[in-house]
Amino acid sequence: MGKQALRWLLGAGYVVLVTLLLLYQMGAVGKMRNSVIAALGTLLLGAALAVVLVLYIRLTDQIKDSGKAGQDAQTDVSMSAEEKQDAAEKADEQGYEQEARGYEEIYGSFLKVSQGYDLSERELEVAWLLYRGYTNRQIGEELYIAETTVKKHVSHIYQKMEVYSRKDFRAKVQRESRGLSQ
Repeated sequence: MGKQALRWLLGAGYVVLVTLLLLYQMGAVGKMRNSVIAALGTLLLGAALAVVLVLYIRLTDQIKDSGKAGQDAQTDVSMSAEEKQDAAEKADEQGYEQEARGYEEIYGSFLKVSQGYDLSERELEVAWLLYRGYTNRQIGEELYIAETTVKKHVSHIYQKMEVYSRKDFRAKVQRESRGLSQ
């Protein structure tokens, strides 16, 4: 049985158990002869409910994790040669850069540089993720916007900053932030 089918089955089981628990508490299912039996019945149904819920959550997490792994593989395939090269350079550059400076310092200098380019609030968010090396798809997922919207924001950022690629953008921000710190 596939993970998605099992997830649906667990979800349906959860709904059935909740319904059964409510009906039991209302007295519509099972006869409550004394309060001890009623309490034990409620505890039993509650425990079954908790087990089904935990299984459902674990399965959902596994599906998300396997989806991310598959998505990462797809991202590698769908990335342009420029994006792949930029990602590799980013890993090399930022590994060294982040060791030398703290995250807050990097973000602070990024903000100082970007203030001079009249970026909107959303463009600033996109620019920060772009600077950190995110792909358009990853930026869209992070900000809950469509990939085409990300492309438009990136285009506006490039126009305002007078750059033509991710590499130019990162280089300009790094160059200007070094100029600010000197």
